[in-house]
Order: sequence, then structure tokens, then C-alpha cells
Amino acid sequence: MKLPLYIVLFLFGLAIAQSIYFYPLLPDIVGSHFDAAGKVNGTSSKFIYFILYFVTLAITSSFALGFPLLLQHLPTSLINLPYREYWLSSDHLEETLSFFKIHFSWFGVGTTLLIIAIFHLTFLANLSPNKDFNITIPFWALLGAFTLFVIWWTVILIRRFPQPS
Repeated sequence: MKLPLYIVLFLFGLAIAQSIYFYPLLPDIVGSHFDAAGKVNGTSSKFIYFILYFVTLAITSSFALGFPLLLQHLPTSLINLPYREYWLSSDHLEETLSFFKIHFSWFGVGTTLLIIAIFHLTFLANLSPNKDFNITIPFWALLGAFTLFVIWWTVILIRRFPQPS
């Protein structure tokens, strides 16, 4: 299934467009860390902050792009799942690895989307007159949505590998 790959590539394009738009608008020193009240408690240069943005995107999107490639070459002894002897036996190995490739690819899509959205909120915070992260409702909504995604993702993973009958 190539859909997660295409979505991540689209999200990278979106992040590039977002960066092209916001980079000239932001000050040379940007707030890069915010406390629980939304106040800036860490800064960095704009250039370094955008490098951090794309390094973070590269790492998180590697679940969608790199993990399926890695999984093909990973020894099954390094795969930990319940009833592994059954699910990683020669009868089920191809099906199990195929599921992992798709499932972790979608996790990479969700995580990449979260990173883009959070950085977008920080760009907006840096453009606000008082440089505060005063958009806490969207931030908590994003975290809540991502938490629900992770729960859903985990339930699917657990339900996919039940005890063999």
C-alpha cells in the first residue's frame, strides 16, 4: 500500500510551502519552547529552528518511509509481539510483516501531521504581538486527537495478533 508514502510526501511538500511562507515573516530570533502557560522560555535563531523542524519531520516520517524498508531486513528475533512464535512462523511471517509495514506507515503519517501542525502553531505564536503561545485550545485539540489516534492504532495492533486458537 503506497498511500501512506504519498501522504507523507504531500505533507513534506506542505511543510516546504509552509516554510517558504513563514520564514520571511518570522523574526531572526524565534520562541522555540513554551511553558505550560504559553510563555516563551526558550529561543533560537530562525535558521536553526527551521533546521530543527525538518530534522524532526525526517525522523518522524521515517516510520512511514523507512520502517517498511528496515522491516524487510530485520531479523525476526528483534520483533517483539505476543505469541511471536505463531505470528512469525513461516506460515504467517509474510502476512505479519505486511501488516506491520502498513500499520507503522500510518503511524508515521499521523506523527508527521502532528509535527507540522505543532510547528504551525509555534509560527503563529511567534507572529503574535506578545510572542505568547496563546492558541492553547488548538494545541490541546491536536494532542487529544493524536492521543485518540494512538489509542486506535494500538487497539488495531493488539486485536490483529490474538492468541492462536
